[in-house]
Amino acid sequence: MISKDFSKKISIVVLTFITLFLISEEIPGDKVLAEFDGGQITMSQLEERINNIPPFYQSRYKTEEGKISLLDMMCTEELFYLEAVAAGLENDEDVNMKSDTQIKSTLSRMRKQDLIENEFIITEEEKHEYFIQNQDKFPGKTYEEAISSVEAKLRNDKQKDFLDKKKAEFFEKYNVVIDTTVIESINIKNIDENEAILDEQFVFSSEPRMEKNVALFIDYFKGLPPQRQETINSPEKLKEHINELVETDVFYFDALEQGFDKKEDAVDTIEQTKKTVMLRTVYNQLVVDKLDLGDDKIREFYDNNLDKFSSKPYRKIQAFYFDKEDKANDVLKKVEKAVKKENEDSITKLIEENSIHPEKNGILDYIYQNGIVPGIGKDEIYSQKIWETDPDQMSEVFKNSKDEFVFFRILEDHPADPQPFEEIKEKIKMSMTKDLAKTKFEEVTKEFEVKYNLKKYPDRLVIKLTPEEYFTKAENAQKNRRYQDAIFYYDKVMKYYPNNTDDYKAMFMKAFLYAEEMNKQGEAIKLFEEFLEKYPEGDLHESARFMTKELKGESNLFDEIEASDK
Repeated sequence: MISKDFSKKISIVVLTFITLFLISEEIPGDKVLAEFDGGQITMSQLEERINNIPPFYQSRYKTEEGKISLLDMMCTEELFYLEAVAAGLENDEDVNMKSDTQIKSTLSRMRKQDLIENEFIITEEEKHEYFIQNQDKFPGKTYEEAISSVEAKLRNDKQKDFLDKKKAEFFEKYNVVIDTTVIESINIKNIDENEAILDEQFVFSSEPRMEKNVALFIDYFKGLPPQRQETINSPEKLKEHINELVETDVFYFDALEQGFDKKEDAVDTIEQTKKTVMLRTVYNQLVVDKLDLGDDKIREFYDNNLDKFSSKPYRKIQAFYFDKEDKANDVLKKVEKAVKKENEDSITKLIEENSIHPEKNGILDYIYQNGIVPGIGKDEIYSQKIWETDPDQMSEVFKNSKDEFVFFRILEDHPADPQPFEEIKEKIKMSMTKDLAKTKFEEVTKEFEVKYNLKKYPDRLVIKLTPEEYFTKAENAQKNRRYQDAIFYYDKVMKYYPNNTDDYKAMFMKAFLYAEEMNKQGEAIKLFEEFLEKYPEGDLHESARFMTKELKGESNLFDEIEASDK
């Protein structure tokens, strides 16, 4: 690690080049980012979409690259929606059924949350009683010290009881009766073999829209994803599921009575739900349903992608490590003789007496073709040697990433082993569907871009600041220890201002941050070397050369530099 005093001096040298001022710039909300037949996407729409993304994921869409990526997704969504409308999916019976199911769930959840916020209470008496009866859960705490924990635990316990009570009230309000005898007669494992009971009703209510018969349920069941269908595999599971459906219904219809469907956030959610179902339907119709997933095609895909359906090859080796190359070559000859004689005791003794890493008898197992050697870490050369060496031969002596002289012998070689086709046929089909659907989706998207005259303006998302503004942002980011943000701004300078002055300073500072603040010595060395090769001699070259040597451990000049400064 380079001295803090020296680091401070370098920072001062670089920052003297930077003029500190900041001019903020915003993209107007009405700026058009894309146009297509019948519509457009503006900056405000893009920002609104970002704000609707869960906070944890928002940051990835706030960069220029993230916004451009999101714009692409929004454009594709709009084109598929136009096609869905053209196909009449707005009035499609199946689409409406799936939309209604999701909308019911949404409004039902909203009503439950509203009831909890406005009617659910925990009295002081209940809190005290819970604390006294459960003091073992709050060791060494007084009631006042444990109150927040008491409330949290009580809330979890009592909220379910509260909602169960409300459910019972709504069942009575809507006069709900569930006939379990009819439910038990439904053949859930062979859903099409229920012709004789299609008209049998099993949910009765004073609210006609809540009533259900077998035919209606079968239509609903067929619209469920296959994975969900598989979980409803017995009469008991079926009764549980229908009870959940009716529970959703009673809270949903009460939500309608309370005007929840007219609230602004609910209106937006209902509209987006309908749109999402239409998009999913048109995607399935134009992409998934067009794929050839016959048995012959699945087998062909398996044969052409065996690596996807095979275990990863790995090797087990016995390695010998030395400080000096001549000693490594000398021991190699002795090990080769011992191997020919199958004298394992002799090999063990050679490791114990000569190897600088005799631990575990030099054995390393589960070494994959990924450039990583267990116990060593990332070492491309070592890994390559392991995989290019014949399993029946000793390796040559070579240098690993730690500057140690190494040779090894291969104890076990485990080639890739394909999984039997019949055992993983469904897995192959899923992988094939994913690959083919991606290609088909891209093909259909391109067709729609032409059909609906899409024009995108991603360059309008780029705010190009002055070099001084980027340097100011980078410096502020560094002061707040947001080093990755600083790197982002230095990259912008290098991208937009390749003038051998601004990019020169930015590249040095990027390498400097890697070295001093981000503990990325390898990347710092690489970047400093590129810096020295790329730019003509400048004020920062001497510092870059010195830091490169320091990072490589090749320089002993620091004391001289410090002395010369005194």
